[in-house]
Amino acid sequence: MSSLDLWLQATVNGIALGWLYVLMALGLTLILSIMGILQLAHGEIYMLGAYAVHYLVGRGLGLYPAIATSMFIMAVLGIILERGLFRPRSGREVVLCSIVISTGLTLILTSAIVVIFGLYTKSLPLLATGSVEIFGAAVPKDRILAIGFSVLALVLLYLFLKKTRLGLAMIASAQNREGSFLKGINPNRMSMAAMAIGCALAALAGALAGAILQLQPYMGALPMIKGLVIIVLGGLGSIPGALIGGLILGLIDGIVPVFFSPAVASVGPLVVVILVLLFRPKGLLGHD
Repeated sequence: MSSLDLWLQATVNGIALGWLYVLMALGLTLILSIMGILQLAHGEIYMLGAYAVHYLVGRGLGLYPAIATSMFIMAVLGIILERGLFRPRSGREVVLCSIVISTGLTLILTSAIVVIFGLYTKSLPLLATGSVEIFGAAVPKDRILAIGFSVLALVLLYLFLKKTRLGLAMIASAQNREGSFLKGINPNRMSMAAMAIGCALAALAGALAGAILQLQPYMGALPMIKGLVIIVLGGLGSIPGALIGGLILGLIDGIVPVFFSPAVASVGPLVVVILVLLFRPKGLLGHD
């Protein structure tokens, strides 16, 4: 394989990973901005979404209908979790409660998947077979499709937030929860919408990851960490910031291990975050 082929394939893999991280970060930032809590079990929602697709495909459902069904199931689960566990409470203990609850939920969901599916890795059908030739290099079609689905999800989310009444109400609630309440916006409804959308995006990311990589019960930990890093790097509440931050981390994860080492790749994002925070504490595109 020529150096150009290696560079191109590493870049495409990095972009695909970056978009999965973006989907995770968007869900996390929606929940954090609107509900004011850090949902540490978001990585397990990502994992559950992938295993739901695995189960549905095993029951004869096609891959793409299974992904759509998994997103719907996780959105409903998000609403249930918001109403039953994470509904914002008044008082100073709200942040601590959310951390304790989500940590416990992480252990419960991971243990449940281990009991049901075991510790062995699973796989999903490929999004597409074969490859396409770009600048003389063969690029797998499944990576391109994963990028395409992620881009489509981001565009739909942006249009929803900017063009619909519910989306505009969510933005208002994120910017000023008390002021939006005085304008007649129901904060509980905004919280449910944030959890539903965030969990659906996590399910999509998990399903795409399962199709281009593999499934295992602890697969949500790394994307969860990457999502938090992206929020810090791009700026809380910024969709363009999440996009830029996710692609930076994805390209580091895709390219650096190929030409250097995994150890350098693991340190790279931390160096980038430190440098950004030194000169831009609000993140690349965070609001002042």
